[in-house]
Amino acid sequence: MRDVNVNTRAGDRHGGSDLFPSTHWSVVFAAGRTQFEPDIARVALAELCQVYWAPLYSFVRSRGYTVHDAQDLTQSFFAFLLEHRLYARADRRKGRFRSFLLASIKNFLADAADKERTLKRGGAQNLLPLHEAQAEEAESLFQSRSGTRNGDLLFDRSWAEALVHAGLERLSADYKLQGKEQLFNELRIFVAGGAEPPPTYAELADRLQMTESTLRSHVTRLRARYREALRAEVRRTVDTETQVDEELHELLQVLTEV
Repeated sequence: MRDVNVNTRAGDRHGGSDLFPSTHWSVVFAAGRTQFEPDIARVALAELCQVYWAPLYSFVRSRGYTVHDAQDLTQSFFAFLLEHRLYARADRRKGRFRSFLLASIKNFLADAADKERTLKRGGAQNLLPLHEAQAEEAESLFQSRSGTRNGDLLFDRSWAEALVHAGLERLSADYKLQGKEQLFNELRIFVAGGAEPPPTYAELADRLQMTESTLRSHVTRLRARYREALRAEVRRTVDTETQVDEELHELLQVLTEV
């Protein structure tokens, strides 16, 4: 597959910050319907699938598959999705990539044996690269949520955590680009949380050799940019700004549920 640039700027079409690139699910949907620029659609879809591999893996594991079988089935599902252009069947009225993937993986698992035979006969050669660290992290995520018996809920929680991770990665990359990586690492706890409570402003200001008022300004800006990073990530998987609001509300709510 040739390298195709599918990134746009969030501010170009949504009036928001231009710091965070946004690959739209609508790009994939439109290509599926019109055959327009299929390479761009495939790259966009593959990129989204790479980010949200773990939630699909968790869902497959929740169906009782072993670690290795779940890895193979998740990889095979994404290969099948790309090879057979399942995205061309997506219902625009539903709009959400998350809903589309969950319905698709359920259908795939319903006749996984037939799909596996098809793939082993030589179809679907475009498997997503799967790194050992990625696989281990996905299994760790599944184990941390293994008490959740509802596979759909497990999928949504895993998706929400993948969203948060992707948003933080976007933000970290932007701070690094500006030469402020150390500042981000110090302030990250104010948006990402952690096992330990965050330091007091006085303690951190002293460590960073700045005034408390300056530190508070940095934290305020970080939180605002983090919110925009999350919105930019969600924009990749829905069709409208209204759906961005709805998706964020649902996903952040599911993280707080016991």
